[in-house]
Amino acid sequence: YAMDLTDVPSDAYYAEAVRWALSQGITTGTADGKFSPNAPCIRAQSMTFLFRASKASADGAPAFGDVAADAYYAEAVKWATDNGITNGTTSSTFSPGSGCTRAQIVTFLWRSQKAPAAGAVNPFTDVKADAYYADAVLWAVKEDVTKGTTDTTFNPNADCTRAQIVTFI
Repeated sequence: YAMDLTDVPSDAYYAEAVRWALSQGITTGTADGKFSPNAPCIRAQSMTFLFRASKASADGAPAFGDVAADAYYAEAVKWATDNGITNGTTSSTFSPGSGCTRAQIVTFLWRSQKAPAAGAVNPFTDVKADAYYADAVLWAVKEDVTKGTTDTTFNPNADCTRAQIVTFI
């Protein structure tokens, strides 16, 4: 699948993850035979990818004024809020078009796995022990979900790209 996409080189670190995500129906890519691997992954996409990977279902509309009941991501947002994966950006908004940071995506993944025990070793100088995402990052390292952006940095505040999220999943 990924080899049919003009912007996914077969030797890219994310090629296998994109191929898997396409074959599993987690994503269909973007327009015109592209995946847009370096584009930021917005909140609507991130919840949709996680939801499709979980193979779950959800009933009803999410309780956010900025999520239309017929939006492609509405069922995913409902599932995510019902399962404690996200609370939205405020009590009444989800902000579907906003980008997600690497810290947020790893936290969503961790919560989707029911917040399992984290590893004890923190190799990253930019992940403080009291950060809301610290346990999620330690879990992600322990489970080989990520190795960070370098050996000593995770880069938690950087936008998570589409290539990174499918690789994390």
